[in-house]
Amino acid sequence: MVFSRLGAMLGMGSAVVDLEVPGNQVFRGAEIGGSVVLTGGRVPQKVRQLTADLYEYWITGHGKNRSYHQRRHERVVLGEFVPIEPEQVERYEFRLTIPDTARCTRRREGWEVRVEAHIPWSVDSRASAPIRVIPHAEVLSIQRAARDWLRLQPLEWDGSRPEVYYNFRAPNEMRHVLDGLSLRMTVTADAVEVIVDVNKQERSMRDRLNALVGGDHERTPLRIPRSELVSKRGTPKPAGAYPHLAAVLERIGLVPPAPPEGVAAKQENGQ
Repeated sequence: MVFSRLGAMLGMGSAVVDLEVPGNQVFRGAEIGGSVVLTGGRVPQKVRQLTADLYEYWITGHGKNRSYHQRRHERVVLGEFVPIEPEQVERYEFRLTIPDTARCTRRREGWEVRVEAHIPWSVDSRASAPIRVIPHAEVLSIQRAARDWLRLQPLEWDGSRPEVYYNFRAPNEMRHVLDGLSLRMTVTADAVEVIVDVNKQERSMRDRLNALVGGDHERTPLRIPRSELVSKRGTPKPAGAYPHLAAVLERIGLVPPAPPEGVAAKQENGQ
């Protein structure tokens, strides 16, 4: 028993934690849930505190100038002064909330759930799991309507700020009128505020001269209720965004592609 206690103080045969996160992809502003499994080691111990934390991390610079940054956004205390017997197994559920303006996950930016059992006179046990944060379902509804229904070709996007940006190139059949289109979207309490920036095709020398001072761009504000953009299951609903974006194309003289089969009928019936 003495050697077991000494080993536990060094982290050998001590209590351990495991982390279970069923779905590691989550929308901005949504909750993510999981479980912490605490398993006793070789000797009785007392866990001073069992915690689950939501961390954001990002990397700046390159090469020798690279810097790693992290920030804890939320901590949930799952238990305090918890006695754990050898091989005893305890499970603790938790929920953490992703901020509404969370930085979306990219190659150099991301999120993690970290859990830890703080054990006096022993090595603390830790576990972590990456979380992929994506834009609100409402924003994805608009992006998918532009990409999949209007057939605009994605070029780039940025979700590192509260405003989410998407840039598209016009498909060949629209190039006689349209060079491209960008969307800047901000989610409010009850709507998505969208700035649609239409980059029109230059047809004449006058158009080319106007383009030098940004005259080939036409910016249209849209306000789309969030209720139109999310299904009953909370998933993106491009059907709610389609008529708003189609109207923008119609204003510049384009006939937008028809919505997928069955969608028009549902819209007419108010579904």
